[in-house]
Amino acid sequence: MVRKKRTLRYKFIIGFIIVTVPLILFLFYNNYYAMNVVREQVSQSNSNLISTQAAKQDIALGQTVSYLLKQTASNPSYPNLLTLSSYPEESGDYFFAKQSLLNSFDQDQGSYKEVDTFFVYLDKPSRLITSQRSYGEIERYHHVLDEYLSNTKLRQVHAWDIIQTEDANYFVRIERVADAAIFVGALIKAETLIDELNAAPLDSGLEELLVSNAGVPLTATTLTDEDVANIEHSLKKPGSEAYRKFNRESGLGYLAVSAAFAQAPAHMIAIVPENSLLKQLFYFQWAIYLIPVLGLIVIVFYSIFLKRTLLKPMQALMSGMRRIMHGDLSVRLKEGSSFEFAFLIDTFNGMAGQISRLKIDVYEGMLKKQEAEFKHLQAQINPHFYLNSLNIIYSLSSLRKNDLVEKMTEHLADYFRFITRAHRETITLSEEIDHISNYLEIQKLRFPDKLAFEVDIPGSYAEYPLPPLTIQPFIENAVIHGMPEEERLYVISIAVNPLPNGGGCEIVIADNGRGLPPDKLRQLQTGASESGGEGAGGLGIWNVKRRLGMIYGDRAEVRFSAGEPAGTVIGIRLPVERDNEGGDSDV
Repeated sequence: MVRKKRTLRYKFIIGFIIVTVPLILFLFYNNYYAMNVVREQVSQSNSNLISTQAAKQDIALGQTVSYLLKQTASNPSYPNLLTLSSYPEESGDYFFAKQSLLNSFDQDQGSYKEVDTFFVYLDKPSRLITSQRSYGEIERYHHVLDEYLSNTKLRQVHAWDIIQTEDANYFVRIERVADAAIFVGALIKAETLIDELNAAPLDSGLEELLVSNAGVPLTATTLTDEDVANIEHSLKKPGSEAYRKFNRESGLGYLAVSAAFAQAPAHMIAIVPENSLLKQLFYFQWAIYLIPVLGLIVIVFYSIFLKRTLLKPMQALMSGMRRIMHGDLSVRLKEGSSFEFAFLIDTFNGMAGQISRLKIDVYEGMLKKQEAEFKHLQAQINPHFYLNSLNIIYSLSSLRKNDLVEKMTEHLADYFRFITRAHRETITLSEEIDHISNYLEIQKLRFPDKLAFEVDIPGSYAEYPLPPLTIQPFIENAVIHGMPEEERLYVISIAVNPLPNGGGCEIVIADNGRGLPPDKLRQLQTGASESGGEGAGGLGIWNVKRRLGMIYGDRAEVRFSAGEPAGTVIGIRLPVERDNEGGDSDV
C-alpha cells in the first residue's frame, strides 16, 4: 500500500479527484437543496389546504352538536320528543309529534349540508326515526344505526363516534333528552367531509383521505392497508419538515401531510407522488443522477488519457528495469511518443547493452568459483564419515565378533561404492536411503538390541532428486549425540511427506533419544549456529544447509524441533526443481 501511494498514477488520480469531487458535490447539493425547497413549499401548501378544510369541518361538526343540544332542551321540538316517549306508536298524539319533528328536521337540514340525516332513537321500546322518507334511505339508516344504538356498551353519548360498514363509514353523534330514554342524533357520511378536498385538479397527483385515530381509512382510497400503516408510522416520526416521506408497496416515493379534527376522532391526510411533485423540475431531477455519472465519465477519460501519454510509457520503462533486475539482459524498449520518454528509453537500451556485456564476463567467473566451492564443500563431508566408520571397525575388532565384522564389511563396501559416485551433482532419494541404511546397519552391529531404525518412503518419491549426503549428516549426529545413556531402545525414523501446496516434499528425521539442550535448539531454530564446529549442528549440518542454499536458494529449508516426549525432529523441505541461478540471485 505504501508503494501504491507513491506511484504517479495514484497521485495524478487523487489530485484530479480532489479538484473535481468538491465541484461535483456542490452541484449535487445545489440540485438536492432546490428539490427539497420544492418539496417543502408544495407540502406546506397542501398542509394549509387540509388544515383549512379540517377547521371548516370542525366548525360544521360543532354547529351540528349545538343544534342537537337545542333539540334536547329549549327547542320547540323538546315537547314532541317527550310525547314520543310517552305515547304508543298507534296513538294520534304520537303520530302528530313524529310528523312535527320530521318537518322540523327537514327544514333545518338545509342549513347543515354535511349531515346525512337527523334521527331520534327511543330506547324503550327500541325505535329509530330518521328525517328521510324514501324506503331505500330508511333501510340504509336502519342498517347503519340499529346495532350501534341498541348496544349500550358500544354507543357513545355526547361525543362523536365512528361507525364502519361494508359500504361506507359514518360519523355519529347522539345527545340524551334529559332523563328520558330518548336520544337525538346526527349521522354524517365520511365521504361528505372529504369531497371538497377531492375536488383538487386531477393532474396535481394529490390524493386525500380521512383516517380514524386508530389508523383505519374512512374514505375511498387507492392505498393499501400497509400503505396507510406506513403513512401513519412516518407521520408520527419527529421532524422539522412540513411533510413526511414514505414508499408505497409499488416502490414509488410519496410525500404526506396531515391535519387532525378537533371535534371528531379522525384526521385528514393528503399525499402526493414525488415524481408528480417534481415533474416541473425535469432538469433538476436528471441532474441528480447525471452529475455523478458525468463526473465518473470525466475521471475515466482523464485516466485513459493519462495512461496513454504518461503512465503506459513509464510502466514499460519500469517493466524493463524489473526484467533486468531478474537477469533478462536482452530486453529492449520501443521508442516513446514524447521527446522526454524517447530520451529515457534510448538511454535505457544503451545501458542494458553495456550491462549485458559486463554480465557475461562476471557470470563466467562466478560460475567457476561456485563450482570449485561446491566440490570443496562436498569433500569436507567425506572425511567426517570416514573417521566414524574406522571407529566402528576398531570397536568390532576389539570385541572379536568376526561374523559382525563380515556384515560390517559388506555394508561398508556398499558405502564406499556409494562414495565413489558421490561426486555427482544429484542422486535419487532411494540411493541416499540405501546409503543411510548401510550406515545404520553398521551402527546396529555395534549397538545390538539398543538401536533400531524405520524408513517410510512412498514409492512416488523413490526417484526424487537431491544433493548427495543431504540426510546422512543428520543421521550421523543422531547416532553419535542422541543415543540415550539408559538401557532402552533408541529408534531413528525417516519419513517423506508431501508439502501442503504440492510444491515438493519434506524429509522428516525423528528419534526418541536425549534431544538437544534448549539453548542449542534455539540456536539451530534461529540459524545462529550456522558456522563450523563439532557437535550437533556443527560442520556437517552447516555444510548441508550451505549446499542446499547454493542449489535451491531460499526455497529449501531445514527445521529443528523437540520431539514428544523426547528426542529431536528435523524437517528438510525441498522444492520440486532446483534454482537455475543458485542461491545468489544477483549472479
